[in-house]
Amino acid sequence: MGVRSSHPGWWLLALLLSPLPAWAHGSIPGANVFYDGFLHPFLAPAYAISLAALALWLGGQGKARKGLVIGGLALGLLAGALLAGRLGDPNTDLALLLLALACSLMVAFQWQGPRWWVTSVTFALGAAVALGSGDPAFSGSPRLILIAGACVGAVILVGQIAFWVDELVVRYRLRSALIAVRIVSSWLSASPCCWWPWHGLPAEPSLKTRLTRLNRRFRC
Repeated sequence: MGVRSSHPGWWLLALLLSPLPAWAHGSIPGANVFYDGFLHPFLAPAYAISLAALALWLGGQGKARKGLVIGGLALGLLAGALLAGRLGDPNTDLALLLLALACSLMVAFQWQGPRWWVTSVTFALGAAVALGSGDPAFSGSPRLILIAGACVGAVILVGQIAFWVDELVVRYRLRSALIAVRIVSSWLSASPCCWWPWHGLPAEPSLKTRLTRLNRRFRC
């Protein structure tokens, strides 16, 4: 007797209820500084949701706007990386969720927007990602490596999703791919609404902090 596959919506619910927020601004066990930053856009929910929504939207822009997309994202990441320390490593989760909501709705309504709008949204989201990827616990070269890793991870995440959307939806015009993009965009538009009620609550301690507290308890 075969095992029935669960509804895809349960996977999204599992992601929302998973302990990944604890790694949003904390160290990942077994990873060096670069990979700690590299995995940050994939494991921090606000970053993963916003970058995925941006990629779905950018993937439908077509190759004619490829230069705008690359330039806007690169400049945004660079600006955010340069300003992160001076602004005190701000928490940009709310800004990322707002941008995710906007991008996912634009995908759902198939609205590409003018060229200046594409550049502005891409720049803003790139800057928010880099601004929030810093960690006050790091300084000097390790800090730069951490932010650089996060920027590389963000570019790869956006690039891979946007590439396949462009190939399957824009180039080959597969109806199944178009339907899948719309379904995912609807999930992504609902995700920020699920996160906002908890945004004002105190941030969860990082995994490193919780392990340190646990070790102290055992020592006592």
